[in-house]
Amino acid sequence: MADGQMKQAASIGIILPTYCEEENVSDIINSIEGLGLNAKILVIDDSSPDNTEKVVRQLQQKYGNIFLLKRPYKMGLGTAITDGFKYLLSLKDPPDYIITMDADRSHNPKDIPKLLQKAIEGSDLVVGSRYCAGGKIKGWTTSRLIISKIANKIAQTIIKLPINDYTSGFRCYSREYIKKALPKLHS
Repeated sequence: MADGQMKQAASIGIILPTYCEEENVSDIINSIEGLGLNAKILVIDDSSPDNTEKVVRQLQQKYGNIFLLKRPYKMGLGTAITDGFKYLLSLKDPPDYIITMDADRSHNPKDIPKLLQKAIEGSDLVVGSRYCAGGKIKGWTTSRLIISKIANKIAQTIIKLPINDYTSGFRCYSREYIKKALPKLHS
């Protein structure tokens, strides 16, 4: 399927959890918007003490597809993702695919079409791995890299799924997969 056809065929939601991301959130959202995906972008802010909320509200004025879920206190990444799934699935027209990514620019929005294409081809879960051909890690210390690789090897041994990077937050989920998995989440 050509890139343009892919964009027309699928409705997309993107979850961006934030905490103190006023320096990054504008760049990441503008980069996503530049892809022309017509995605619903959901920013879930954990009551950042900086100007993250203000920046997002300004972007809401610029773009008509940005939603802000302001949480009362810092509740953590796991619950942000879960709350994001619930929010997007509750919309009148929920997206076919939901992408999770970090707002700190550690995930490249230009890779979103690659994740989406694999999902459209039939994968219920696509992980943007740092440990496969074309994967990148920027700004990590050697010890953080070693710990991550060891954690992933342990997870591969225990879980036995063909995933190279269990700890990556850059993922694309099918709506049906989320609907099945959501009742089982306890974050």
